[in-house]
Amino acid sequence: MGKRLAKKVLLIGWDAADWKVINPLLEAGEMPTLKKFLAEGVYGNIATMDPPLSPMLWTSIATGKTPDQHGILNFTEPDSVNGGIKPVTSTSRKVKAIWNILNQNGMKSNVISWWPSNPAEPINGVMVSNLFQKAKGEVNQLKPMASGSVHPKRLEDIIAECRIHPNELTEQHIVPFIPEPWKIDQEKDKGLVALSTILAETSSVHAAATWVMENEEWDFMAVYYDGIDHFCHAFMKYYPPKISSELSDELFNLYKDVVKGGYKFHDMMLERLLQLAGEDTTVIIMSDHGFHSDHLRPLVLPNEPAAPAFEHRDYGVFCMKGPHVKHDYKIFGTSLLDIAPTLLTLFGLPVGKDMLGKPLLDAFDTEVKPDFISSWEEIAGESGMHGEELQQDPVQAMEALQQLVDLGYIDDPGKDKNQASKDCVRDSQYNLGKSLLSFLRYEEALPVFQKLSEENLQEIRFTIRYLLCLEKLNKLNLCREII
Repeated sequence: MGKRLAKKVLLIGWDAADWKVINPLLEAGEMPTLKKFLAEGVYGNIATMDPPLSPMLWTSIATGKTPDQHGILNFTEPDSVNGGIKPVTSTSRKVKAIWNILNQNGMKSNVISWWPSNPAEPINGVMVSNLFQKAKGEVNQLKPMASGSVHPKRLEDIIAECRIHPNELTEQHIVPFIPEPWKIDQEKDKGLVALSTILAETSSVHAAATWVMENEEWDFMAVYYDGIDHFCHAFMKYYPPKISSELSDELFNLYKDVVKGGYKFHDMMLERLLQLAGEDTTVIIMSDHGFHSDHLRPLVLPNEPAAPAFEHRDYGVFCMKGPHVKHDYKIFGTSLLDIAPTLLTLFGLPVGKDMLGKPLLDAFDTEVKPDFISSWEEIAGESGMHGEELQQDPVQAMEALQQLVDLGYIDDPGKDKNQASKDCVRDSQYNLGKSLLSFLRYEEALPVFQKLSEENLQEIRFTIRYLLCLEKLNKLNLCREII
């Protein structure tokens, strides 16, 4: 092992956080915790990958691997047991995540709500899955958590108590986001329901994270919040300035503060996380992509799967502070694939040569020479990963699918399970091809798009990318034939 730079590391994921929204709030003094954090550490943009779909991106962050390596290519995958489709799970991942590598090196990890992490992996530490926070049923009689939500099982009852039901929220919780909620006609407008759900689920994740930080030992702690992403998808169209003439002044004035309120809420939660982490902990705050908040906001989304991703921006946020980290220093050229190598370097562990990213050496105030190995996949030992035989409960899978439908990330699969499975495979291959294109791997992307184009002549998106591959590979005669 190399020199260990960090006693403990806390990784905080803010899905869709964007400097274009954060910077005005910092200047106005409305995110004081983050402002102090930035003065004590390094910060900069972080480049996302294409396609900017959260399950693919957060898995790349945790593994340092590209989607074709780690195997998560969509929000869903074919269900070989029950037919149709199911949400991607922790068993869909083909490679080790950072917590699996730490597990093999005798370190303890606590992972809260990472996407996807259900069923929770039996790692040395605590894992609370991304499905635990769904508070279904009546306020005083919540349905049980999704099976496999918590490891170890001794914590199931405690973590279940961390769930907050949307109906538990009072006017005092709502008015920082919607100052005049009584003006909403809840028969016609579901904005208040959407806000309450996002707020309750985000608070549930925070409650679980803070309880685990206070009561369980750890070397590495990872907490994923999807709140900013959900606030933005639901309410960015109301974010000032108003850019659509079709948006009424009444609705604009009702909801214009929601996105800003969401960021301020995350700053408040950050304060508590930093208190619990302590000054000797290295802390990373990051997003998987940004979110268009200016004139580039799309007014209409295209009619294709995962269309809400067109609202995502290519650059998210990255900042880090802790021992051996520079102060008030801007770094450049950071990508999602750099996070896992940087985490390994912080713990004095070698970086896999099959990881395309690099340790962020410019962030440190001391000279660091990382070690390398061929691949962590070749290292034997108990990693805490599940075996392939683990299956997801079909009822639980249907509930998780419905949430993806409600968010607009997938189309309603309908009753035809065979067609749903075919559509899922098609869209996963499309995502694979786009990912390969983003890394300029045209030779590998070519057969993917050729097959998609020939089997789906009515969908021009496949043929356009097939032609792009041909053009990049200088197969111009075939290009002309197809056109």
